[in-house]
Amino acid sequence: MSTGQTMLTLAALMFLSTILLNFYGLLADTGDDIATGQDGILATTFATSYMELANGLSFDEVTDTSDIAIQNVGALTPVGSLGPESAAEDSIHKFNDFDDFKGFQTEKEIGGTSRRFRATFDVNYVNPSNVTINSSSRTYVKRLDVKIWRTFPAANGARLDTLTMSQVMGYFHFD
Repeated sequence: MSTGQTMLTLAALMFLSTILLNFYGLLADTGDDIATGQDGILATTFATSYMELANGLSFDEVTDTSDIAIQNVGALTPVGSLGPESAAEDSIHKFNDFDDFKGFQTEKEIGGTSRRFRATFDVNYVNPSNVTINSSSRTYVKRLDVKIWRTFPAANGARLDTLTMSQVMGYFHFD
């Protein structure tokens, strides 16, 4: 083998190595993008499950057993008292109304994966004509805000996204 052939062979190996490094770098980036997409889907599923559970509860503790609040908004839970009514309501299985989710926090491992997500919940009365504005007084409309982010595995220096979702519930009575 002559010197020219050896140089040509080395150049070809360097070119092939460069192509392989770029290819595997692209594969790694694609894998990260897929994992990020899966995290978003899992977080959305997690949030939706809790929001559906909240949607199945009564609007307020007083509306669970009577219709007194139809004529008197003051019968609803005071703004400062939103949340579980007692220490006995310490899990979602014991919640009886929508605002019991206020201050609730949970961390769960999603089945079939090793990913863990943490969720925090907040419930507020809102202005009926603009549900993005919290109300300082009782109204017939409440909004549940859920924030969810992945806690495990660690992001290795990458920024973790926080998913924020909201659900609005109004109190109406049909005769």
